[in-house]
Amino acid sequence: MNRKHLTSLTNLQKTLLITLHGKALESEFKNSILNDHFAANVSERIEFDFSQFKLSRNAIVALAIRAKALDLWTEQFLTENAQANVVHVGCGLDSRHFRVKPGSGVSWWEVDYPEVIELRKKVYDEQSRCHLLGTDILESEWLSAIPPDVPTLIVAEGVLPYFAEESATRFLTDIVSHFTSGQLAFDAYNRWGVLWLNQLPVMRQTQEKLHWVVDDPAQLEVAIPGLRLKVENTDGLPEFTKRAGFWSRTAFRLSRGISPMRRMGQLLLFSFGSL
Repeated sequence: MNRKHLTSLTNLQKTLLITLHGKALESEFKNSILNDHFAANVSERIEFDFSQFKLSRNAIVALAIRAKALDLWTEQFLTENAQANVVHVGCGLDSRHFRVKPGSGVSWWEVDYPEVIELRKKVYDEQSRCHLLGTDILESEWLSAIPPDVPTLIVAEGVLPYFAEESATRFLTDIVSHFTSGQLAFDAYNRWGVLWLNQLPVMRQTQEKLHWVVDDPAQLEVAIPGLRLKVENTDGLPEFTKRAGFWSRTAFRLSRGISPMRRMGQLLLFSFGSL
């Protein structure tokens, strides 16, 4: 097998390998949440020492739950909007397009840095109605390539927390300004969540940190006119959280009654325009 090298990726771009590795490992679990065998296949095609990422079972389960929740929101959106755009921002090497299997009326956009998109082209086969867009997503010019007048879902997994607050707000504002109507689905963390995650060994290995703090997602409605909070999920997917270890499940259960602890990790779904 001709394995691909990653010498062109920056430290920030290499953070995509953490989620790729986690999903590949989770696909091997009995009763896997994601069954993401695409991730396992892609991992084998990349020249990289994934063993340096010491991911615990709890971390692997958490990554899978986050991805599954975003998949379910994507599927729900496409059930309600057969003619639509899906803009997968910071797509990395994720296989959401293959897991969700969008219908013929959907234009899917995989958006990430040019170096990441070039690597993606090498490890995934070309798909009809799936467009690859290599760009810096903080430069709003890339939005002009995507039709604004159909319902649009923007999905960002493990992306926005790396932004500074000003950059995250500007990005969300640009999205709401460009598209006529749609939804935004992404993960966020309050200040305690950001502090905790930045102390994890796997994060220190990347030499990158999370920055964007969301203590109260309702505040984004004020900062970004037109944005409306639709769902704030701080519980993950209860049918799957039981797969974490005993102490992790116990701490999670106890944290439900303490707002700052409950919002350490959030999955947020916003709507704008007519949706």
